[in-house]
Amino acid sequence: MKVKRSVIINAPVQDVWATVRNFDGVAAWNPGVSAAKMESGRSTEVGSVRKLDIEDGSVFRETLLEHSDLEYFYTYDIIESPLPCTDYVSCHRFIEITDGNKTLGVWEGEFNCADSERKNLESIVGDSIYLDAQRSLNKFMLEKNNG
Repeated sequence: MKVKRSVIINAPVQDVWATVRNFDGVAAWNPGVSAAKMESGRSTEVGSVRKLDIEDGSVFRETLLEHSDLEYFYTYDIIESPLPCTDYVSCHRFIEITDGNKTLGVWEGEFNCADSERKNLESIVGDSIYLDAQRSLNKFMLEKNNG
């Protein structure tokens, strides 16, 4: 199954990337994540593992698979989570929008799940994780740039 959401972020891509590039920095801009900690490696080092404590009490553990400061993206997999899926790999990337000096945030993932879970996971992953988090990132960037 593939899930993808995109959002216009009202900040230059360099500023957005500076905010999100550290694999353990997600708690600063995503209110759904109460804490993010590196369990191994450095925050931009491929192969590093992060642990995310989620506001609902659940835990995610993820491995950084790719990271590019030149192309503004990182790819990761989930090695532990409450989601009813397997083989989850996701990419969060940022594309410069030159008209207005904005950024296109694109978050997409692919995973396996039971047919009975597809609709639920489309909503959870697509809307509650990808869309809500990117909207929060946009709000964070606006407050940062206006504060």
